[in-house]
Amino acid sequence: MAEFESSADSGTPTPSSRREGVARWVSIGLLSAAGLILVWAMISAVSYTVAHTSPPCSNPPRLDSDPPQLAVVSLGLMAFALGHLTARWQAVDPKHVRRRTRASSIPPENDRRRRDALVIQALLLAFLLEMLGLLIIEIVTLSRGVWPITFYVRCAYDAAGWQSTLAAAAVLFLVGRWFWLPRRRWHARTGS
Repeated sequence: MAEFESSADSGTPTPSSRREGVARWVSIGLLSAAGLILVWAMISAVSYTVAHTSPPCSNPPRLDSDPPQLAVVSLGLMAFALGHLTARWQAVDPKHVRRRTRASSIPPENDRRRRDALVIQALLLAFLLEMLGLLIIEIVTLSRGVWPITFYVRCAYDAAGWQSTLAAAAVLFLVGRWFWLPRRRWHARTGS
């Protein structure tokens, strides 16, 4: 554990604590950049909507815009991978590892991790039910001649390609950052 602390003799940080500090600041910088891009995209969308009264694109929206779709997909995948990698840079606090190994001796009815897992599963169920509701809304609106959701996405891409691309990349960076579980250690248990 001394690897994560500064030297007791000289008070100078060790190389691993410097690396941990740099990783923390890089992660904070990237998260801040993603947040600023999302705020900028929202402000751009609202200001465009207020300033223009006519629709921003044709009916149906064009399929080709600037930037090319391959560039949009590539940038999105790179942002997702970068989010995943920056999540892996974070150091694991040893007290959390101790708590996990100690938790196996706790009776199941008193195990807080099981209650937390139940909450997460309930939230996942609520998310999936929300997606089902959105699909039902999509089916009903399509049967009445209203644009599908994909047309709105294509319209945003047609009207403001780079803003939409950067906003999508920022969202994918955040999803990549928070979607992945921490790296498993060699002593980690396979069951939950």
